Amino acid sequence: MKKGIAPLAAALCILLAGPAPAKVGADEAAQLGHELTPLGAETAGNAQGTIPKWSGGLPKADMPRGSNPYASDKPLYTITAQNAAQHGEILTEGYKALFKTFPDYKMIVYPTHRSASYPQWFYDATRRNATSVELTDNGYGFCCAAQGYPFPIPKNGTEVMWNHIMRYNTRGFRGYLNSAATAADGSFVVQRDYVELAFMYNDPTATPDSIKGMNLYAFQKTIAPPNLAGEAHLLHVPIDRIANQTNVWVYNNTVGRARRIGEVGYDNPLFDGLMTHDQLDMFNGPLDRYTIKLVGKKEMLIPYNSYRLYDPKLKYKDIVTRGHINQDLARYELHRVWVIEASVKPGFAHRYKKRVFYLDEDLWIVHAQDIYDERDQFWRTAESHSIAFANVPVVVNGVQVHYDLQSRRYVVINLTNEERKLIEYDWKAEPSYFSPATLKRFATTAQQ
Repeated sequence: MKKGIAPLAAALCILLAGPAPAKVGADEAAQLGHELTPLGAETAGNAQGTIPKWSGGLPKADMPRGSNPYASDKPLYTITAQNAAQHGEILTEGYKALFKTFPDYKMIVYPTHRSASYPQWFYDATRRNATSVELTDNGYGFCCAAQGYPFPIPKNGTEVMWNHIMRYNTRGFRGYLNSAATAADGSFVVQRDYVELAFMYNDPTATPDSIKGMNLYAFQKTIAPPNLAGEAHLLHVPIDRIANQTNVWVYNNTVGRARRIGEVGYDNPLFDGLMTHDQLDMFNGPLDRYTIKLVGKKEMLIPYNSYRLYDPKLKYKDIVTRGHINQDLARYELHRVWVIEASVKPGFAHRYKKRVFYLDEDLWIVHAQDIYDERDQFWRTAESHSIAFANVPVVVNGVQVHYDLQSRRYVVINLTNEERKLIEYDWKAEPSYFSPATLKRFATTAQQ
């Protein structure tokens, strides 16, 4: 096992605390598709052979619901509280804390598969961005792109985080998502939401002029439980959320009308206070309250190719167990990850004083997160169980688990196992659809 910062990452990156504009030259960008994958990861595997060479990811193919291209894999080893110290170099602080908190916690480690694959136009756009995109507004925005990862060869932590926020999720999606917030005794309540979301950035026809600085539009309404049902939201989310306002409207059946409300991001609580609004999608910004530091790249264990957690044969009670999810269903692999440290700036407030993000090099997705409270005490950790849909193609970080180790409670979000229909990806709607006038109709119309 290679320890510490990966050599190529050390060569590519300067350890910066602040964002500096950093488009790269043509010679450096020429590495994309050669020494680097089309999206900026190291193409080669590691010296030990425990991380393979990237060879294009999963080929495009039909994937009926419940498909698992790696179902025949056998575990390499299992980490328990008894042997966790032997693997400390490849474990996040969050996983170390989970082993200390729950004696029965385990991580089953499988062979590594670099399954990431995306449309060719997305690769082409990412390559163009390497020599043309720059940070703007102190790193709170960027110019000038409408498709692709904005910073495939990042020079600071802010650029890495932008890659996570702006990654490809198709033109949009709609469908039902379920979340389960647990009590300390393991009991839980399922919240069922219906979502319609359209991305402006990463639409294959988008241009910087056509998206008008917008990232996404979304409708969301709660269906169950009964005490939460009847409320719906509309969001207009810009790319630069400091220069431009995030617009939010809420509709409540009791009031019978839509009203505009203030920004609901940052550390506003969600799911009985077990996570914050900016933890949705593992992190969704804005970036202005934190100093973002690029620590480097390391080989670490992260959730990956966790197809069993999406199996429609499972019930939510099979997944949600006391203290932590059913770890027999989770899958962990060794991958190279970017390590990003975010610390609250002087004069700013956030209930999370420090956060450490771990982003897979192939996906630019935050797969794990360590969270410290205002007393500098380790408080929470989160993980994202990504899977690749080769039929789209797209990689999604659907099932996410957010642990509060002080209360020994957690919430798991984006469950779809018991839904009759899958999420519909590459769904498209025009910005005009996402209007306050439409919100009431959306809130009061039953979806199938």
